[in-house]
Amino acid sequence: MSSQRSAAHAITLFLVFLAPVCFAQQTRFAVIGDFGSASQPEADVAALVKSWDPEFILTVGDNNYENGEAATIDANIGQYYHEFISPYAGTYGAGDTVNRFFPCLGNHDWVAAGAAPYLDYFTLPGIERYYEFVRGPVHFFSLDVDPHEPDGIDSNSVQAQWLKAQLASATEKWKIVYMHHSPYSSCSRHGSYPILQWPYERWGASAVFSGHDHTYERILPGGIPYFVDGLGGKSIYTFATPVAGSQFRYNGDYGAMRVEADQDSIVFTFVARTGDVVDRYPVYDTDTASVTFGSGWELLSIPLRSAKRPVATLFPDALSRAFRLSHGQYEQVDSLEAGTGYWLKLPVGRTVQFAGDTIAVESVKVVSGWNIISGITRPVSATSVIPGGGIFIASRFVGYAEGYYVADTLLPGKAYWVKVIGDGFLYLFAPSAPEPSPPR
Repeated sequence: MSSQRSAAHAITLFLVFLAPVCFAQQTRFAVIGDFGSASQPEADVAALVKSWDPEFILTVGDNNYENGEAATIDANIGQYYHEFISPYAGTYGAGDTVNRFFPCLGNHDWVAAGAAPYLDYFTLPGIERYYEFVRGPVHFFSLDVDPHEPDGIDSNSVQAQWLKAQLASATEKWKIVYMHHSPYSSCSRHGSYPILQWPYERWGASAVFSGHDHTYERILPGGIPYFVDGLGGKSIYTFATPVAGSQFRYNGDYGAMRVEADQDSIVFTFVARTGDVVDRYPVYDTDTASVTFGSGWELLSIPLRSAKRPVATLFPDALSRAFRLSHGQYEQVDSLEAGTGYWLKLPVGRTVQFAGDTIAVESVKVVSGWNIISGITRPVSATSVIPGGGIFIASRFVGYAEGYYVADTLLPGKAYWVKVIGDGFLYLFAPSAPEPSPPR
């Protein structure tokens, strides 16, 4: 653990000294759901969220159990999050000078007539029941999907047409839609709401958050991720049969989501109240990259994240199979994937155009001894590669181009030998990438 803390400290120091322009379009925020219960689990989750020092907080509803009353709202919300709220008129301390708390309405908030206590307590953009705002490279759209919503909740409603129009006009890199009831959920309590399965992806959304079910789930029904994030403090539900596209499910403890975004990537992480990282899901900007390869044997890699690419498609005239190193032994493969280095023999030099998602950060698993590692989408200084898991880098990075050479910079599309002591990870990240963390 001390080695991991040292690595994290080294990463933090590195990021602190980057040019300020690198941070101009970055943001870190938290997402909590089904939390407003004035309970010990809510207090634990709030402490976890504050430890991240987020710029702001989103909620996916049920902010004020049980009945959305004015008598309970400050104890359920302000007691734990008053320093993010503006204007704040409660009794638990000072609020902020600008609002950094952006909730959405849940069914328990609507129990009170007209959701009046909620609407009185918060000062939110637009009509407040549903609204939009922008922070850094992210455009946010908060929806009210409770049946009480006057502007409707199906895909032809006034609210849905507002979302469609606003998504179409948004110019930010990432577009996040969040709501209470879940379009997709594998929970045994509520499950999916087909009426809310609007064509978010086709309209331009990058991801969808919801709650209502007190679980955590990552679902990929199409090309964008949907997250159920309902473990903010009230209670925990069980799962039923997984819905189509369900990739990860968790109901082991309370927790919250931490999201870090910049122009190249957005990283979604669910963390339990103990601090354990439960799930981490990065999404990268679609990009293209050109890499020039020489003739003869090449140490190469895929510079963009995408589906496995057949060698016969990328290099139809290759003079060999591709070889990767696996526990000290060469293994022949027919397809290449990002994050792995390969040997391949080519008859002539050429420039290859790749398409896929930008790799802004990579945690490369290595074993004690010699390894072949890949580069990422941007050049990385060899001195900025951070060892993790208690390992030590025992050699220079060595590339191959008509002979071996010592590499001071790890280039996109290339691969490199490196010797380490111990099994662990090497962290490669572009200057503007969020701080990397080990995969789980």
